[in-house]
Amino acid sequence: MMPMVGTGTTGSIVLASDVRARRPRHDAFASGTRPPTMTYSICVRERASDGWRFGVAAAARVPAVGGVCPHASDAGAVAVAGVTDADVGTRILDAVADGHRIDDAIDAMAAEEGATHRQIHGVGVESAGAHTGADCQPVAADRVGDGYTVGGTAMADEVVLDALERGYAENERDAPLVRRLLTALAAGERAGGDGRDLPVGSAAVVVRTGDGGDPLHHDLRVDASETPVADLRDTYRQAKRGYEAAVERYTENS
Repeated sequence: MMPMVGTGTTGSIVLASDVRARRPRHDAFASGTRPPTMTYSICVRERASDGWRFGVAAAARVPAVGGVCPHASDAGAVAVAGVTDADVGTRILDAVADGHRIDDAIDAMAAEEGATHRQIHGVGVESAGAHTGADCQPVAADRVGDGYTVGGTAMADEVVLDALERGYAENERDAPLVRRLLTALAAGERAGGDGRDLPVGSAAVVVRTGDGGDPLHHDLRVDASETPVADLRDTYRQAKRGYEAAVERYTENS
């Protein structure tokens, strides 16, 4: 299949080569100032009462991973790591929304300049896919499962992916997806997580469903912390409690 990344203004498919020719690069290769955002992450597709639910969670030993790595919409979820560019995730989800399979969109991104330093994995309604560039900082690997993908770069060990898979699969299936994704992240961290000895890390989680009515606590980030995964789990608990209290208060007053 021809590489593609989305559609042009006329609705025609835009080839990856066309995008390379016309778009300025603004990733770490271009700036020379941003360190690689090595992460461990998970993307999930699940059935919901109104169609599909997509979620993604990621953690790293650098600040603000939530600004570049996790992407989710009502059509799919994507994680981008290594030499990151937030636009990659956006372009993939745009292509999926335009009717392309997510594995084809990931393959198109994998053919672009700089992709050997980048990891991309994600799930859509019809498919899932993953790419780990040959120049990603080891330990780097990805896996595609039944309705989910996991990946990591600069991991302490590939057992981190085992832990992510188990943390998600063995969690309570009737629990909120955000909580289960955070449980998976915590399992990955206990298995070694990001193997770099850096003082400040970050973590993020995003969940989207088809009706667009996701609570605000389904999109959370901890941008700079010594214990980002634990802090994100606490942020979720507090945000969920606050959201439910607000709903109850306004319901009583309506």
